[in-house]
Amino acid sequence: MEMKNCVIYKRTSSLTNCGEDKDSHQRQEQICIDYCKSNRLSIQAIFYDEGVSGKVSVFNRSAFRDLYLYCLENDVKIIVFESISRFSRDVYELEIAYRKLTSEGFGLVSVVDGDFEDDRVSKLQRQIISAISEYQREEIVFNLSVARNRKKVRNKDLGITSLDGSGKCEGRKSHKEVNSELVVLVKKLRRRNWKTKKQMSYQKISDYLFDNGYVNERGNPYNHNSIRNMVRQ
Repeated sequence: MEMKNCVIYKRTSSLTNCGEDKDSHQRQEQICIDYCKSNRLSIQAIFYDEGVSGKVSVFNRSAFRDLYLYCLENDVKIIVFESISRFSRDVYELEIAYRKLTSEGFGLVSVVDGDFEDDRVSKLQRQIISAISEYQREEIVFNLSVARNRKKVRNKDLGITSLDGSGKCEGRKSHKEVNSELVVLVKKLRRRNWKTKKQMSYQKISDYLFDNGYVNERGNPYNHNSIRNMVRQ
C-alpha cells in the first residue's frame, strides 16, 4: 500500500509552555509521529505555532499559514494534529476552517479525536469536543488561579514575598529564597551606624561580599541593584 504524504501541526497557547525544556509541543509531535507511522503516512514537514491562543483563527496564525502554503505548493492534502483543541478552541472558527480546508480537498486528522467527517453527527461531535476542551481549559485556568492565590498567602506567612510585600508564587527565586544567610548579612551591613549615623553604600557592600567569597551565579560581584533588592526583602 502506497504511503500518503502529510504534515504535522502543533500549537501551544502559552509562552510559558514553549522552549526546549518544555514537553507540550514535544509530546504533541511524538504522538503525531507515532500515529503517522502506524497509519502509513509520510511526514513531509512539521509546523509549530508558539504562544498562540486556540481561539485565534487558524488562518491568522503564522505557522499554520506557512503550513497551508506549503501544502498547496507541494500537493500535500493531509494535516495531522494531536487533538481538536490544538486545531481550534472556538466552535465557530473550527467549523469555518474545517469547511474551507475540506472544500479544497484537505483531510484533517485528530490523533485523539479521529478523522473529521462532513455529516451532521460528526459536526455535532466536533462542536461538543471543542466545547468540552474549552470548558476543561477554563477549569484548569481557574484551578491554577486558586492554587497561586493559596501559595501567595502561604509564602507571605513564611516571609517569602515579592518586592511589593505580597506573597510570592512565581518568577525567579529571590535572593532570600536562594541564600537567606546572605540577605541577613547584607541587611546587617546596610544598617545605619549608631555613632556616625551613616550607612555603607551598596557598592561598598558589594566589594565586601566579593572580598569574602560571595558572588552571583555567574561568579561576578553583586551589582548595586541586587544589593538594594536584598535589603528590601
